[in-house]
Amino acid sequence: MTNRRSKKLSAFLWHRRIGLAAIVLVVILAITGIMLNHTEEFELDSTYVDSSVLMSWYGLEPDTDPVSFRADGHTITQWGNQVFFDNHAITQSEQQLKGAIKGEQFIVVAFEKEVLLVSFDGELIERVPTGNSLSNTRRLGVKYLRPVVEAENGLYYMADEHIIDWDVVINADVQWSRPVALNKQQLDELYVAFRGKGLSLERVVLDLHSGRIFGAYGNYVMDAAALGLLWLSGSGLWVWSSRKRKQRRKRHYQKHHRI
Repeated sequence: MTNRRSKKLSAFLWHRRIGLAAIVLVVILAITGIMLNHTEEFELDSTYVDSSVLMSWYGLEPDTDPVSFRADGHTITQWGNQVFFDNHAITQSEQQLKGAIKGEQFIVVAFEKEVLLVSFDGELIERVPTGNSLSNTRRLGVKYLRPVVEAENGLYYMADEHIIDWDVVINADVQWSRPVALNKQQLDELYVAFRGKGLSLERVVLDLHSGRIFGAYGNYVMDAAALGLLWLSGSGLWVWSSRKRKQRRKRHYQKHHRI
């Protein structure tokens, strides 16, 4: 008898504990589920969130200073892993920007192990690896309208007209690309371009509903909430049925043991 009462008490306590632990997540699931069922009515897809905290959480807030070079009257900037031509993004790169120059047919943008060929209108044409023979690029310059790079091995290489092959040259008459500072207006325009419109409210609500907003294991957190809800349903039914059986036994006892 004591063991049976202990099991009932244990189930009741776990029912209460899991209920308290899951209530916040279950409320989030319920509210976000309702919102996602009425996306158009709530205008989730056309409403944007630009909270700095939320943007940082999603990796959309820059955590470094921009690095910029000028070429043919345009500004080439790397901010984080985004690369901009003036104030519009053209690509992404994890490598460090080393310079930009005006070539014969393209604007040439150099990174540590590759160069980008960009049209004078800001269209990315091609990414060209510089190859192992150049080692990592230290800086970029121009000579005879052809790109020249200074490599980490201390040698200088000039590209052919097609920016495919590189030959060793001497460091003479090379105009080296140098970083430039951006004024406040340029920084403001670049910041807007970096962040875009912000995050759509639909994406935030969807990530809340799925748990992805909590990180790599966020979906498992929401899975745990769903399992907790199933446990609450099962344990609640068990506790209710146990009480019903107890009440029936009590009434049966009272019926047959009246004095």
